[in-house]
Amino acid sequence: MSAVLTNVLGDLAGKLIIDEDADTTAETHVTGTTGSMYMVQIDTREGTANILTEANADTACYVKFVDASSNVTGGGGSSSTPSLVLYAPMGKITTYVISGGWAFSNGLSFWTVTTAATAGDDSPTLDVKVTIISS
Repeated sequence: MSAVLTNVLGDLAGKLIIDEDADTTAETHVTGTTGSMYMVQIDTREGTANILTEANADTACYVKFVDASSNVTGGGGSSSTPSLVLYAPMGKITTYVISGGWAFSNGLSFWTVTTAATAGDDSPTLDVKVTIISS
């Protein structure tokens, strides 16, 4: 039997969300409905030059996700508590594939900071591109 090419994605990967400059400001309810997140790609290649030249350069970023459609805040002491935190080193493309998907029932919201701690509120110094495939 040979491979079959299907041009219709159906429920899996039905939505593509791209944030070209993810930062500490939360992107709220990006899917507009409930669903599951299957893939996240974090592109931090814009950060390569800073790693090599600046003493205080970002070495990594963290994309934080919460199952909420409103009243979501990004970094800072009053921030929403993330349900999922994904790490990405600067200067690389990091891809996470979530087998079976990460379900969200209220809405998918996310933000990007330079520390994993909940209270972390510093945006990456250069652009971070976050691409999400969800249902």
